[in-house]
Amino acid sequence: MLRFVFFFLMLQCLNGTLNAQSLGVSGLYNLQTESLGIGARLELGSDKRLQWVPQFSYFLPINKVHEWTLGMSVQYGVVRVNKFNAYGLAHLGYNQWLNYQDSKMKGAQPQNWNGELGAGVQYGKSFKPFLEWRYNVHFQEAHLQAGILFRVKKGSAKKEKCAAYD
Repeated sequence: MLRFVFFFLMLQCLNGTLNAQSLGVSGLYNLQTESLGIGARLELGSDKRLQWVPQFSYFLPINKVHEWTLGMSVQYGVVRVNKFNAYGLAHLGYNQWLNYQDSKMKGAQPQNWNGELGAGVQYGKSFKPFLEWRYNVHFQEAHLQAGILFRVKKGSAKKEKCAAYD
C-alpha cells in the first residue's frame, strides 16, 4: 500500500499536479535510544496549508538501533505569519531494522511500520531552517529533527524569444 502511495505521489509530481516546493536535509536524535541519524525530504503540495512530504531517515551503525525508514508525512499549517510557519504532522513509513537480532525486545523483527504524530516549525522562504518533534506510536518513542529546506525555484530558466518566429 505504501509503495502505491509513493508511486502515485511521484507520478502526480511529474504530471505537475503536485509542485515540488522544497528539498531538505536533517539531523535526527532519538530521545529514548539516544541515537543519531540523518534524513532527507521533499515537500510537495498544491496548497499553502497542506504539504505531502516523502522522507528517508537513517540511524547510523554507531547507535544501539541501526535502521532506516522510508515514509510519507502529511503536514498541515496551523499558524502562518510572514516567514514563520507552525504545523502539525502525521507520518507513516516502512522501517528496516538492521540490527534487530541484538535487541532484547520481545518480538523484534527486521521489517516494521512506523506511525508518527508530531509538530514542527519553519522560518524563511527560500532557505528554511526547521525543527520537529515526533512521537512514534508503534514503538512508543520520540525523536527530534532539525534541518534546512531549500526552496525549488519554479520557472527559473529564462526563455529567449526568437525574432524570426515572433
